[in-house]
Amino acid sequence: MRFSSLLKKELRECLPWMLLAAIVFIAVTSVLLRIETYNENNDYRYSRFSPGTVISNSHYNLTNYPTMNEIGPWLFVLSVGLGLVLGIRQFWIPNFTRTWPFLIHRSVSRITILAAKLTATSMAFVISIVPIWIGIYWYVTRPEVFTVPPPLRFFIEGWIFIILGFVTYLGTALSGLSTAKWYTTKIFGLAFAAVVMLTTFSQWSLVWIFTVIAVSTAILLSQIFQTFLRREF
Repeated sequence: MRFSSLLKKELRECLPWMLLAAIVFIAVTSVLLRIETYNENNDYRYSRFSPGTVISNSHYNLTNYPTMNEIGPWLFVLSVGLGLVLGIRQFWIPNFTRTWPFLIHRSVSRITILAAKLTATSMAFVISIVPIWIGIYWYVTRPEVFTVPPPLRFFIEGWIFIILGFVTYLGTALSGLSTAKWYTTKIFGLAFAAVVMLTTFSQWSLVWIFTVIAVSTAILLSQIFQTFLRREF
């Protein structure tokens, strides 16, 4: 069984969850953006400002988009949910169905099997969520949509949420591969992913955020490869 065959198999198993995440994301964001652009076009945002008056504090009232701020949590939940589901599907279900030996003992190396799973999940995120997020940001930055378009940080934070979904997948995979008991270290992968999220949300600097994510991803990947290559199935 070649890498391409394994990749097709993994993508076929990921497809229902990819479609579900994409459909939910498109449906929710369409409604939220419809509401926001309707309020913008009807001047509801600026109706409380009289001509010639000074806007107190800062330009916050002009650049704050209450409805659009709800897209971020949806993106985060869907990314984490997709990572959690795919991690369970690829690394937990084979434990329950006892199908690991059927896959491991085929004429293909373990690295190829693991690479196919990781590649399929990466493609699942890229295909189902990334294009929608790029399309949303392109739409909201068009001149005719908002008087003051959202800043670039809004777009970058969305990418952070997507990457955290992949970190969740890695944590779920590591816990699924562990042969330890639940009350010992089996939960380490999921707990580590949760700590990464908390650390990320506590930071404001994008440099520190991406540093934390890069280091944690490297740690999880190294542990996954080491566990998968050494485990007796």
